[in-house]
Amino acid sequence: MTPAPACRVEELRLYCFRNYADETVALGPGLNVVSGPNAQGKTNLLEAIATAALTRSPRASSSAELLLWGADAAQVTARVRRPDGPTTLELRLQRSGGQDTLVRTLRVDGSPRPARAVLGVCPVVLFWPEDLLLVKGAPEGRRRLVDVVVAQTDARAAAEMVRYRRVLDQRNALLRQVRLGQASPAPLPGFTQELARAAGIVLIARLRLVEALAPLAAAALREISDGREEVGLRYRAEGLEGPLPTTPEEAAARLVVALDGRHAEELARGVTVAGPHRDDVDILLDERPARAAASQGQQRSLVLACKLAEVRHLTALLGMAPVLLLDDVLSELDARRREHLLAALGAGTHLQTVLTTTDPRGRRGRIGSMSLLIRRGGVSAGGSAAAARGGTPPLSR
Repeated sequence: MTPAPACRVEELRLYCFRNYADETVALGPGLNVVSGPNAQGKTNLLEAIATAALTRSPRASSSAELLLWGADAAQVTARVRRPDGPTTLELRLQRSGGQDTLVRTLRVDGSPRPARAVLGVCPVVLFWPEDLLLVKGAPEGRRRLVDVVVAQTDARAAAEMVRYRRVLDQRNALLRQVRLGQASPAPLPGFTQELARAAGIVLIARLRLVEALAPLAAAALREISDGREEVGLRYRAEGLEGPLPTTPEEAAARLVVALDGRHAEELARGVTVAGPHRDDVDILLDERPARAAASQGQQRSLVLACKLAEVRHLTALLGMAPVLLLDDVLSELDARRREHLLAALGAGTHLQTVLTTTDPRGRRGRIGSMSLLIRRGGVSAGGSAAAARGGTPPLSR
């Protein structure tokens, strides 16, 4: 089997990002083991890669959290090697006016670009410790899994996700004001129509992705469980009765009907009660809800299968393997699952993996691997490549 070409981050420059003052890190093409004690910046390094690739942090609730304490600006620059050649992603955050206002600037090869032009340039798959709770956790985690992939592969749906969140916030604000007697409900139908239009595009994009991931996850679980278990994925549109819609227009029209039918409930509660923000993905084990049927070990195998499905879907759709970011998850897996995961990730690709751990023993010595040690926001090399330093400061100090 000819390995699929891979995207990889060759160098990462961090300036006033989280606990990094000014650091440049070189990464290898294969397994990169980032070790060090807790609370030294290992997760922040992975977050920086994800933020440059996804244009926003997958962890922070506010961009202001990303700035080094006392700094007015931050920057992440990722020098990326794609199969079609090198490119550079740059994300800058700059305080403007009030201390809570940040201006975000995105550049590709030095030229300003909107977020939709950056997403997918360097595809990434994220695996955080909380993902191990995916099966029994809240629907938000399962929606996030789907949305991160959709954002990198469907520019239109990515834009509509942003629009949907904005209109949802506005609609909820109006519902709260109406509930308190501070506003008229007259503008509500207009907000409902706008919300539904964006919702239809988002819902269908998610649904098609889940349909594409389902057979890939099933194949991955068969590998992990030696063929003993089957996983199923099924999208659930909360509030829509009957079969799932097949077009964005149908989805939008049915959501309008659903919201109109619950008009009194919305006014009483002051929130939007149906739409993609309340949808879920059902995970099935041997055709039964995994939430109730899966043991702890089986839950972790199901999560691994879903993550492998993400990797394989992105590889097939984009023609290159994504960068895999594993944040201290191997320590949560038993030896058999660790080996299954690492073996499956390497099958058929030259996948770049950046893995954090407090205990790198057992990961050293793998072919193509390198190790980095992080202490107090400083990076030193302990493997086949060194952390580079120097260069022109990215922002004036």
